[in-house]
Amino acid sequence: MTNALTDLDQINAELMGQGARNPFGKDVIPGQGVTGEIVAVVRRHRHNSQGQPLYWVNRKPMVAQSGDPVIDSQLILVCEKAAADDDGLRAITLDRDMQRAIAAGVRRARAGGIAIGGYLDGLLYIGPVEGGGYGRVYDLGAYIPPAE
Repeated sequence: MTNALTDLDQINAELMGQGARNPFGKDVIPGQGVTGEIVAVVRRHRHNSQGQPLYWVNRKPMVAQSGDPVIDSQLILVCEKAAADDDGLRAITLDRDMQRAIAAGVRRARAGGIAIGGYLDGLLYIGPVEGGGYGRVYDLGAYIPPAE
């Protein structure tokens, strides 16, 4: 099995990711979540609010001339439409906290990893990390691998 994206895969991921809504933005409240099929993956070089690319410098993302690029990974899901003008696409950014929840669901499903066509059932925002720590707590009800 290969994880290499073909040029067509990359183009399709970028097309699907255009305008996909983030269901877990700043205004998310505990109990909100999404359910849907994974239709694309996107990996992008992160930029700051002025459009400048960010690089890791002393373990912090900064605008710099060199360093390792800060890469964000996203899963694009097709979910139930919330309104008539909604395309149903949702972009799930795979930060550390999100990865923890999805990885636990994948392990429970005894799958070797996520795949296009896989289904995230009940991905919920639980709340902030308890005890004043930095981060968020998410939970995934189930990961359902695609039929082979």
